[in-house]
Amino acid sequence: MVQDAIETLLRQKIGLDANSIGSNTIARMVDRRRLSCGLLDRAAYLSHLQSSPQELENLIEAVVVPETWFFRDREPFVYLCQFVIEWRSAHPAGVFRVLSAPCSTGEEPYSIAMTLLKSGLTPAQFKVDAVDISQRALLKAKRGIYGKPSFRGGGVADQLRYFEPVESGHEIRPFVRNTVNFMQGNLLNPVFLSGETYHAIFCRNLLIYLDRASRNQVIEQLDQALAPSGLLFLGASETAQITAKHFTPIRHPFAFGYRKENRQNDRPLSTIVPSAIPAPVPKPVYSEPIPKLETAQQLADRGQLKAAIAVCKSYLTIHSTDDQAYLLLGEIHQGLNQSEQAEQAFQKAIYLNPKAYEAMTHLALLKEQRGDRAGSAILKQRIQRLLDTQH
Repeated sequence: MVQDAIETLLRQKIGLDANSIGSNTIARMVDRRRLSCGLLDRAAYLSHLQSSPQELENLIEAVVVPETWFFRDREPFVYLCQFVIEWRSAHPAGVFRVLSAPCSTGEEPYSIAMTLLKSGLTPAQFKVDAVDISQRALLKAKRGIYGKPSFRGGGVADQLRYFEPVESGHEIRPFVRNTVNFMQGNLLNPVFLSGETYHAIFCRNLLIYLDRASRNQVIEQLDQALAPSGLLFLGASETAQITAKHFTPIRHPFAFGYRKENRQNDRPLSTIVPSAIPAPVPKPVYSEPIPKLETAQQLADRGQLKAAIAVCKSYLTIHSTDDQAYLLLGEIHQGLNQSEQAEQAFQKAIYLNPKAYEAMTHLALLKEQRGDRAGSAILKQRIQRLLDTQH
């Protein structure tokens, strides 16, 4: 089918999973571009698309509709500021490097720059690289003029010193603009980030639009580009995509971030028990192989989510009080957009472990997404109390 062929082109070029936005949406954009090209049917447009790299770029521009605003989700920037203050004391002569990809129309990288300035860094002490596949979005970002929709998140009144009022809105001041390096690029290009190293990477609300292979490729590239102990910030609905053992969730509510461990200091997965610790009591021998939670994790890492769920459930028939198993089960259901099953799993994890921070964070987000703001607020209060007791 013509529609399938067009979706395949988009997947090959930008890794787009058609199901993430819907084939009907893509079809509407195709027809819009087809009419702009003066072509009578989709078959003719497909032929044109296959021979015109520029038209493929035009279709991508139509399909990839940016939605962003300054200090979106707020908490990632709050945590970044705290992190940078500590980092600066340990690296007084260092340059803090951040990647924003995709950067869309510039609100995110400029928010990062303002956060770094607020943390006490001078423009010479940091660098922000901002990458997007859309030339149109980058042109707007470089222009740096924004209207009310870009300030919809609130809480930016204290940041207005970084903007100059103009007739069409607010223009980012040059001393902020000059700290951000905008560039066009595709994260699926295996050499695009080659040799680059960043202390923090913002890659928010991209993974949810990619097919499995492209998603894994992007995650691997970001992993390679992120310095040891660096920060990786994702979108709220993307946290289930990070399953690598060397990424530790940030203990900051709704930052949706991870910290990369220094692999040289990672603890080996050893089965040797130190002699000072009593040997564990032998477990019963089962006639069938005992399911392992690590197996479920490995299946999830490979994108075999349904198989991972089956292993999780089998594991729980034997280890029914393992809160980590319910946490993993919930994250896998979340990755399949099975919100109801995910909520049930997170609730069981919290019941078994009242200090299950990650499960509470996931559950609070799910409740908020389905309109249960009261339930979400209660969980946020529990999370905050838990964090307060740890300091």
